[in-house]
Amino acid sequence: MLCSDGGDGYKDLAAARDLEHFVVGSRPGTPVAAGCYHIQNVNSLHARYGKFIEPFCQPTTKNLNDYIWWLEARIGGGATG
Repeated sequence: MLCSDGGDGYKDLAAARDLEHFVVGSRPGTPVAAGCYHIQNVNSLHARYGKFIEPFCQPTTKNLNDYIWWLEARIGGGATG
């Protein structure tokens, strides 16, 4: 799944990777896309990822999926879907 602010390119990215796409917080008064896909949840996860990845000193993009999997395992699952 992909949660975004609806910026250019996200719709195409989601389609290319066969991901469900939720637009959250893109318009005033619409902070919730559906259920748990709330802009504060997305912001919280983004902050947790930033704190988690910081010690790795700019990891390579080719390993990004592994870092995401590791973060998900550390915070109890459900981080990426």
